[in-house]
Amino acid sequence: MLQMVILGLVQGLTEFLPVSSTAHLLFAEALLGVPRPGLLVESVLHLGTAAAAAWLFRGDLLNLLRGVWSTFTGHRGAPLDGYRRLGWAVVVASLITGVIGVALASRFEALFGSLRGTALQLIVTGLLLFLVSRRGTRAATDAGPIDGIAVGIAQAASIIPGISRSGATIVSSTWLGMRPEEAARLSFLIAVPSVAGAGLFGLKDYSAGVAAGYTIAQLLVGFVVSVASGALAITWLLQVVRRGRLALFGVYCIVAGLAVALLVTRG
Repeated sequence: MLQMVILGLVQGLTEFLPVSSTAHLLFAEALLGVPRPGLLVESVLHLGTAAAAAWLFRGDLLNLLRGVWSTFTGHRGAPLDGYRRLGWAVVVASLITGVIGVALASRFEALFGSLRGTALQLIVTGLLLFLVSRRGTRAATDAGPIDGIAVGIAQAASIIPGISRSGATIVSSTWLGMRPEEAARLSFLIAVPSVAGAGLFGLKDYSAGVAAGYTIAQLLVGFVVSVASGALAITWLLQVVRRGRLALFGVYCIVAGLAVALLVTRG
């Protein structure tokens, strides 16, 4: 049960903070001797973080559904038009991420065996975070399907261990002209279908997880902890972005990546 609490905390915090949750799992496995818990547990924890984002942005998500639906009903209006464009941006980004992920799954999987490569890619994430500026002027609701293509490609790149999903999507959205706070908002909205989809996909290994000894109670504890820690991570990151301090995560990624790369070289 304690293991599930720890795993829930790690998943909830690192899924949304731009520090690459995958890199941290691989580092813990290789350097600390902590084995990955298995696909079922990871899927349950992913669903927990998706639930946290869905709850915090439930108003936006409802408006996105209304906006996309208005495409087929013909309803028009200033607020609805913005959410219709944003809704289709989320749809396009999610589809692109899914297609790239499925098409290149075997190649991405091969990258998980290189600890040094993961460390170097974490450094790349840190450098990307330094590119974030406060010059953007667009709101998230100004995004459209074309923006969804760019953000979807950036999100797909985060399947590579060491490339942060939230970091890649925030940087790409900022490059498209959004303020960092609006870019973070878009990143969280796009995270809901992609993270939830990954979690649901992994539930197919339910029987294997049960055979490994995990109980419903343990899985429920991990889910609840990931929801709570994910909500805290989102709230904190939005405050950090508002203060223009996103580069602090860039420093962390670079230092952590260099430290792991050095340890691997000496080992």
